[in-house]
Amino acid sequence: MPQSSSLDGARVVLSLLVLFWLFNSPDNGPGLISAPLAATSRLARQSQAHSLLNSTKWGDFLAEDDDDGAGVAAPRYLNMTGFREHDRYAWEDLARFRNRCREWSRNAYPPDAREGEWEHGLSDQSIWQNATGSVFGEWARRPGKPLKYAADYNLSAITPGISWLGAHAEWDRNITGAHGTILLRLDEDANSIEYEEKAQGRKPLSSDRVRQTSGLATFQDVASGSGSWDVRVHGVHWPRQGAILLSTTSEKFAGIFGLPHLAPSREFFESSRKLLNRTLDKVLQKKERSRFTDPTDPWTSDAGGAEDPWSLTPRCEYVLYLQLHPLDAGLAGSRKGAITDAVDIEKELRQPTGAPIGKVPDLRMSLVAWSPDCSYYLESKGPPHYPSVDGQHLVGMKEEINIYRANTWELAFAAIMMGQIWLLKAQMKETNTPSTIGRVSFYTASIMVLADGLIFGVASAWSLGAETSFLPSLFVTFAGFMSMVLGGAFLADVYRTQEPERRNRERTSNTPRVVPSPVPAGDALPRPVTAGPPRAPSPPIIIPSDQDVDAEIAENTAGGAAAVPSALPRITSTTTATAGGGERPARALTFSAITGWFVFIGTFLLFISAAASTWPVEIRAFYINAMCFCYLSLWVPQIWRNVQRNSRRAFAWRFMIGQSVLRLLPLAYFYLSETNFLFARTDWQAFAVLAGWVWVQLWVLGFQDILGPRFGIPASWTPEAWDYHPVLREDNIEAGLLPIGLMGGGGGGGGSSVSDYSPTMERVRSWSLGGRSESGDAGAAAGARERKKDKDRERRGIHIRCIDCAICKEILQVPVVRAGAEDPAAAVGGVTGVLARRAYMVTPCRHIFHTKCLEGWLRLRLQCPICREELPPL
Repeated sequence: MPQSSSLDGARVVLSLLVLFWLFNSPDNGPGLISAPLAATSRLARQSQAHSLLNSTKWGDFLAEDDDDGAGVAAPRYLNMTGFREHDRYAWEDLARFRNRCREWSRNAYPPDAREGEWEHGLSDQSIWQNATGSVFGEWARRPGKPLKYAADYNLSAITPGISWLGAHAEWDRNITGAHGTILLRLDEDANSIEYEEKAQGRKPLSSDRVRQTSGLATFQDVASGSGSWDVRVHGVHWPRQGAILLSTTSEKFAGIFGLPHLAPSREFFESSRKLLNRTLDKVLQKKERSRFTDPTDPWTSDAGGAEDPWSLTPRCEYVLYLQLHPLDAGLAGSRKGAITDAVDIEKELRQPTGAPIGKVPDLRMSLVAWSPDCSYYLESKGPPHYPSVDGQHLVGMKEEINIYRANTWELAFAAIMMGQIWLLKAQMKETNTPSTIGRVSFYTASIMVLADGLIFGVASAWSLGAETSFLPSLFVTFAGFMSMVLGGAFLADVYRTQEPERRNRERTSNTPRVVPSPVPAGDALPRPVTAGPPRAPSPPIIIPSDQDVDAEIAENTAGGAAAVPSALPRITSTTTATAGGGERPARALTFSAITGWFVFIGTFLLFISAAASTWPVEIRAFYINAMCFCYLSLWVPQIWRNVQRNSRRAFAWRFMIGQSVLRLLPLAYFYLSETNFLFARTDWQAFAVLAGWVWVQLWVLGFQDILGPRFGIPASWTPEAWDYHPVLREDNIEAGLLPIGLMGGGGGGGGSSVSDYSPTMERVRSWSLGGRSESGDAGAAAGARERKKDKDRERRGIHIRCIDCAICKEILQVPVVRAGAEDPAAAVGGVTGVLARRAYMVTPCRHIFHTKCLEGWLRLRLQCPICREELPPL
């Protein structure tokens, strides 16, 4: 059985995407053959560097005279990768880096003049003891003293036996812009190894206690317009001082093993060396036992956690010094009786007991990052070198607060999606007939289903690996699944109900135009928009006189002629050739194939969105805004369908307004809230454009509902469709175009003017003049107003004819333009005329009803209530 060519193309493209993902996705480790060999070689180098760390002391690595009074006459280097003299790294700036670290610490905690710089031993009550959390801020780039380029290094000598890709090209992670942003996520396990130096009769120092830590830094070069880089760093944290020293580690830089030698003073060197001797030794012993089963590098700087050592790309290395700032004691104690001790606040955050803690202070720190091979500095913007308006260094929140905000947002998002489900369910109850379903735009419903499907897919993948947010993620997954399934069922009904309409359009596009024969003017009613084109006359089939059809076919076939004379249409995209040489219409695209296209589009968008995370800021912002704009353009297809079908409204206003607001709310959080858990940069102007775009669409839908879908649109721009609210003129009596019941005068034919006498007119006159409901001056005033309106209509050439509605049996007043009126279009045109015509509806069979009555009837069946003739849909 032949398949749809478009479906085959979608399958091919989807297969290519899957293959592309398989070949380009990060593996868990290097190749099966090279991994054990590379791991063994790397493990040997790391063990040698660890042994060297154990045997070194402060001052063994000094590129030049330091400020601590060591008085080194000549530079000293270490036999570690990157720390050797012939590696030619920019170690001339080591003293400058240490001085900058001391300056950052002095700005945060001015030392006591009577004590040494690191002897104040900060109180645990004034500083966060655990730095686990996320911070965001801006940095400024400063060049190093010696300028270094990729051509200045001989990577073959630095790392013999390792092949590098593009060794002399510009290195990866090389920041050249003057300013940018950084998002830093720090992770300190509560059970991580910690070392504390005993005071032994002396005053405790800030460097006596130290613990291991790690982090993931995302640098964004805003000035140069390049992309972002993720850098994984490892190091140590001195809680009493609030100082953190981190470094990258790679094949060309033994950062974690030489990290103590980069500390700002001798005391920090001693404590960090003793801690790393313990932690590094345990990790190396574990890697020694599992080097064949787990060849990964535990200190890799790659964000994915795996690198292929046989095809490495040279990257700039980084050393980061972070200085935590003191807590805002007034903010922490803003609540009466709240605890202000940093340790107690951290305990309450990790293990809540209900103790009052007030508003949790922000996590703030300053940064100085130095690249010893690319030779430049990145410093956070903030006082005292930058005014407060330019930045407050790196500001963020503790991990517990970030998790709480993320969980709260996920629960709120799940509630929003449940609200969307409730609106959709209520709309499906109202849109439950072929007439009402036919008004719905398939593409409007498709946008909603596609968005909900993407949410379900992302939430499902996230919930599989979520630990602290598993339940909220599960709620979002469930809400996304229910919304996708319910929306898919509604979309399937729309697709099935509109199948005849699509077939008619295909038949129209592939059938030669046939000029219909003239018909009497009285019967020249416009064809409904859903009606098919006139059928071309079928070719005659000649049957022989002896009735032997088979013999005639055989004789004609042997003579080379067609068996039966026929005019075969040419093969088009909607026809396929059969084995016997004939043609037949191609099989229509099924809804399952449509679902496959949704999966393909959703997968493609996920791929593009994942790749967009590394794009430059301007391009990424444009992509996100464009995606949101397309997503919030969901009412544009419905507006277009209303114009094409001459339908005023397909959805209830409750559904349209509710869906618009609910789908804007999650975006408003990231566009407007500066404390969003993703640290997305706010952009109220872009959100104002998006919200205004949705507002404009709703206003257009409102105009279509009130004034008609084709109000102000030239007739030549739209296909022919029946107008249920035509302008009625007395001139149309001879042509038979007036509705039945309005063609007679003076009460004949069932219709009459307001000046004629009839029982119906008496009811009209009694109702218009106030009747029994009004008396005295109020009734007289109402009657005067009605007589004034009648005179105004007479002046404009309009008569009011009345007829009983066949559905509700109530009076229907119909404005009819008087015969010979000078400008009947001016009499009934404009907004006022459109509103007046909205009171009645005229069918192609020339019956007239109240608008609400016929609309309610057409929701059930597309037949005239009087003559049962088929009616075009609204």
